[in-house]
Amino acid sequence: MILRIAICLFLSSMLFSGTDGTIRGKVLDIETSKPLVGCNVFVLNSSGDVVTGNVTDADGDYIILNVQVGNYDVRCEYVGYKAEKVNGVNVGMDKTEWLNFNLEVSALKGQEIVVSGERKLVEKGTTSKKISMSSESIQALPIKSSNELYSLQSGVVKIDPGQQGAIPDQEEKGLEEVHVRGGRTGEIAYMIDGLYIRNPIYGGIGNGTRLNLFAVQAFDWQPGGFNAEYGDAMSAVSNMHTNSGRDAFRFNFQYESSPYLSDYDKLKGYNDYNVGLGGKIPFVKGLYYWISGQKTSYDAYRVMEFDNLTYQADDIGNINNSNNLVAPWDEESGFRAFGFDRTNDLFAKVNYNFSPNLKFNVSYWEVHAHRKGFSSRYLFWDEGQNELFRDTERLTAELNHTLKGGKTFYTIRVSNFVQDQFLGVRWQDSDQDGYPNWFEWRHPAGDNGAEISDPYNQYITPYTTSNNGDTIYYTRVDGLGPENWTSGWYYGATPGNYNWESAEDFYDLNGDGLYTATID
Repeated sequence: MILRIAICLFLSSMLFSGTDGTIRGKVLDIETSKPLVGCNVFVLNSSGDVVTGNVTDADGDYIILNVQVGNYDVRCEYVGYKAEKVNGVNVGMDKTEWLNFNLEVSALKGQEIVVSGERKLVEKGTTSKKISMSSESIQALPIKSSNELYSLQSGVVKIDPGQQGAIPDQEEKGLEEVHVRGGRTGEIAYMIDGLYIRNPIYGGIGNGTRLNLFAVQAFDWQPGGFNAEYGDAMSAVSNMHTNSGRDAFRFNFQYESSPYLSDYDKLKGYNDYNVGLGGKIPFVKGLYYWISGQKTSYDAYRVMEFDNLTYQADDIGNINNSNNLVAPWDEESGFRAFGFDRTNDLFAKVNYNFSPNLKFNVSYWEVHAHRKGFSSRYLFWDEGQNELFRDTERLTAELNHTLKGGKTFYTIRVSNFVQDQFLGVRWQDSDQDGYPNWFEWRHPAGDNGAEISDPYNQYITPYTTSNNGDTIYYTRVDGLGPENWTSGWYYGATPGNYNWESAEDFYDLNGDGLYTATID
């Protein structure tokens, strides 16, 4: 049983992408080029404290596993030699940074050589193109959310569903299609911290899988030619490494808004808030936190401009209205707003470093997206537009352990990803008759050209017509017959010839609430 569990854990680590980096290299004597055995190689944070490290083996080689993504200083020390320190070493996600040292004999104790690190033009061990972006680079870009990072990559076409007809019948589903070198969005592996995220219904990403900008510490993009560990991808692999607290407290805030200079901007009503903060929890060594969130709102999902030709109620003979091709419901002119789009997301993470070789973190991420889209068929009746609710919740825990010797490690990740979705018309029953507004507008009150049901009058509801042509009216109020109805319609052989005041012509023969008037 124990052997089976061990095999499962080993295979699991093979299936998921790494989220940390590795530093490795060789330490030599600069004069003899012989390897130096037992050299100490330390990774230092911005405060100069040792984060992790290792020693060289008999061949002068060293390897430091599970280095969290970020910039570090790396220092090499050996008795009788000048210490050498390389500043600004960038550790990328799921990447190996090669760093060799050539030490010279020290004449005076405490001498140190400082070297500035530079990013290499060619990375060893890379089998294909790979792009990595740090949090500083991401925050400097003119983008509203992390999902916009894809459109900045070469060979990528990102289709915005907000453009009418861009994705047929998908506009109101909150989807964002990303095509990489001809491949479709379902062929991309989207991951956060090495674990897959995906819309469980339609696949791909969208407004329900948005991670706020301040929650992203590094973005890793690999289009094609990736290693076998990515078994569920064909076009590209996207991996986002989430932010973590550090020794120094950090606070970020960003706000964007519409200029509100034109009628279009005023109706669009764009506002975007980003906030993030984190640091070290006092009195507990090795415990860090990070919290960030983003709130984005559009007062209108779409703003359209109508012409000045509107319906004239006092047009005798309806001549002008006919020439202008306007209908009685065409009363709008100028700009008009339709629907809305609001997305809020929150990310929180707690890291506990028991030791340099044993680390644990737990994170929580939730997204609440609410959109009321636009369809031209409901141009003059905005209540008929569909609404989209997408609520995402993800809880993740990770344990990373480097075994004694520093050359073997294992990672255990557990994640629960849930996404609820509803697409439809909100249940609005203005007249409280048990029929929603959309149902009464959609279904006529009778067959063969009868007037539609009235969603604002509980006594006028959809009805059926009997086989012999009799008209049947239906009321849901017990004991309240047609003689008490104040408005309504009539359906018969000669429409319009019925006097509503003579309601005694209607009969409820069996007391079931169905009133029948026979046409002679």
